[in-house]
Amino acid sequence: MKIYWTLKSIPELADLSLRERGRRWRSAYKSAFRHRETWCGMALCGSCAGAGVYFFGMVGGVLMAALGGFLYGQIVTYVALKYCRHQLRGEAG
Repeated sequence: MKIYWTLKSIPELADLSLRERGRRWRSAYKSAFRHRETWCGMALCGSCAGAGVYFFGMVGGVLMAALGGFLYGQIVTYVALKYCRHQLRGEAG
């Protein structure tokens, strides 16, 4: 799985202007919440934070929440690209 650090690193969005890139990404991101993978990623993020607090205290909770947030971001990007590629290319639908 490729890690996308910015919207510009996504091949479908790389050649677009900043405004158009943001518009298309927001549309795809909203559509990603129709799929269970996105919700599982959000639960994973919360679980990481909870486990961090339980096992390592507040500092561990913050660090594990950061890890969970990163994982969630990668999952939602994967879902948005997998299921909403037609929106990113500007096709109707």
